[in-house]
Amino acid sequence: MYCRLAVLMMEKDTRLSQRELSRRTGLSVTAINRLHNNEFDRVDAATINTLCNYFNCEVGDLFVMKEVEEIT
Repeated sequence: MYCRLAVLMMEKDTRLSQRELSRRTGLSVTAINRLHNNEFDRVDAATINTLCNYFNCEVGDLFVMKEVEEIT
């Protein structure tokens, strides 16, 4: 699964920082950073809801299934 948070942030405002998004949404900077950098194992439903509401998008706009290349 791939999180498109970085893309959504750029589309909304090219100057929107992770810290500012945290301030505006009430989500932790750590949670935002992990999603932004696609370094997460699981995501809380409340976090998804908050981000979808903020970006006025659907879950499918925030997360997409992406094939992972196998390392040989």
